[in-house]
Amino acid sequence: MGSEAIILGGGPAGLAAAHELTRAGQKPLVVDRDQAPGGLCRTVEFKGFLFDVGGHRFLTKYPEIQKLWHDVMGDDMLSVRRMSRIHYRGDFFKYPLSIPNAVANLGPLEAIRCIASFLQFRFNPIESASFEGWMYNRFGRRLFDIFFKTYTEKLWGIPCKTLSSDWADQRIENLSLGKALKQALFGRAQRGPKTLTESFLYPKTGPGEFYRRYQDQISAAGAEIRHATEVVKIRHEGGKVKSVVTRSLASGVEEERPATAVFSSISLLRMLQMLDPAPPEEVLRASRELRYRNYLVVNAIMDRENLFPDQWVYIQSPEVRLARLQNYKNWSPYMVPDPKKTSLGLEYFASSDESFWNLPDSELIAWALSDLERVGLGSRKYLLDAFVIRQRDAYPIYNLGYKKHLTVIREWLKTLPNLFPVGRAGLFRYCNSDLALLLGFYAARNFLGTAKHDIWNVD
Repeated sequence: MGSEAIILGGGPAGLAAAHELTRAGQKPLVVDRDQAPGGLCRTVEFKGFLFDVGGHRFLTKYPEIQKLWHDVMGDDMLSVRRMSRIHYRGDFFKYPLSIPNAVANLGPLEAIRCIASFLQFRFNPIESASFEGWMYNRFGRRLFDIFFKTYTEKLWGIPCKTLSSDWADQRIENLSLGKALKQALFGRAQRGPKTLTESFLYPKTGPGEFYRRYQDQISAAGAEIRHATEVVKIRHEGGKVKSVVTRSLASGVEEERPATAVFSSISLLRMLQMLDPAPPEEVLRASRELRYRNYLVVNAIMDRENLFPDQWVYIQSPEVRLARLQNYKNWSPYMVPDPKKTSLGLEYFASSDESFWNLPDSELIAWALSDLERVGLGSRKYLLDAFVIRQRDAYPIYNLGYKKHLTVIREWLKTLPNLFPVGRAGLFRYCNSDLALLLGFYAARNFLGTAKHDIWNVD
């Protein structure tokens, strides 16, 4: 058996790398632990209902990715008008924030306090290396505490004062109360982050349909794709990766395949642990300072036609652990086989060592239904069925100081020039699926010698 490029992970970045390699006449091997393609963007079927692993909008500023989506999906994309809100202590607030809506729900006295807090930090800004400081300077303390603090700490599992402002710079770089006020007072639309646009594309039957079709095209072009297969070892020698050892999850059989290059979209930390021989101790020590946040969703089928109009709701209410609530019928009517029923995704975030993460599914379902009732958005009496999905290493945690540890790892990886980390988990970078696809293309072009991109710093 000859050497080949081997791709670890069948999510957006991995499939894009495989696509680019097949266009160059190569026949790469894609190894994916999941049963279906898409990674974090896969869609799961349960009793005829379709559930995403979190909601995934198709939204991009990259023409190459826009063209890819069109080429693969054709007319099977919906244009969806965004509807998302913040739920806080029984009230709904529009998101992005609307000043009239916020004033109506908060009341004039609290609104005045929020404006006063905003002005305090506007004219006396504080050091903003942390997410908390960054947000104080743009919204003031009171608005931050009401609309952002609780959800953010549910997501990351650390206090906002120890979360790096890098996350805000990437996700909400153009959002501020000042811009919202100008729009409310003068009616001028303010340029906001791409993630806050008012509409987006979405495949009729979820993002998993795009990745299934995309995988089929890549396979037809010559790639070998193995699902339910995990990586055991990545062997290197003389400054190059030489082979990859994989194991079938069904049979337990291991196989070693020679590699001309390895593209890794699996967790950067797990990838480092699989290297044989192991990286230097200083690299391993740096990797132990980095952590990911796990994603857990309780998916529920409810015997109700309408529960709420949003695609998703941020649960800012501190009295429940529930962080976000998806309503998949509102993403696409094709996600449910019966329009009189509703499919929900009750989303939680946890670390592997937390007891919550390790609860039995039955207890997690009961917990989620209790949270749903406490926030007044549903009742367990309408539950028809439910199941749980757990996804490890879903979110790289940008704690203060993470960059210096990541830099140590990046510098050492330069000693293995045919090993290419890609994607959110592989690069330890909170990127959306459109950027992950683009990075997969770029990494493959670097290997092929047709381009020279700095993968770690694109956009």
